[in-house]
Amino acid sequence: MNRPNSAMSPSAAGEGDAPAYSAPTADDASVNVRSLGFLMQDTARLLRSEFGKRVAQAGLELTTGEARALVHAVAAAGARQTEIAERMGVEPMTLCGYVDRLEKRGLVSRQPHPDDKRAKRIMPTPDAEAAIGTIMPMARHTINKALEGLSEADVLAFRRVLEHLHDNLADARRDG
Repeated sequence: MNRPNSAMSPSAAGEGDAPAYSAPTADDASVNVRSLGFLMQDTARLLRSEFGKRVAQAGLELTTGEARALVHAVAAAGARQTEIAERMGVEPMTLCGYVDRLEKRGLVSRQPHPDDKRAKRIMPTPDAEAAIGTIMPMARHTINKALEGLSEADVLAFRRVLEHLHDNLADARRDG
């Protein structure tokens, strides 16, 4: 499908149909709903929506936020709530709500941190493994559906670009 994009232009190097990205300037007030920013945001929204639909169909009774929190809690078993919130890019109070609901469902427990009496460690329960065993294949299916039609080389290049964007933004966030 050929979609117009004002940010793409023929390469200055004269490579014919090879597009080159032209970054908008900071004072550019034009609106382009096919710009990289819009496409990334909308693609993330569509991924979350498709994943949420699959989670609901599976009868897990989890929101996508709760499912993400559970995945992070399992991946970082024993981490503090604030660390998991940071990993997810959500406010600690948002994560607190997710953890409250996961705890009520018996998927995680809060345990005292051995070095900090104020902090709680988030520990997955044995029931979390069964939920993860359902969640992860659904997540992989959603991603595979989105990547359908791309070559392995395209997927690897896309991953490198996403990792680069992620690292740039994570560095900027840390640097203030």
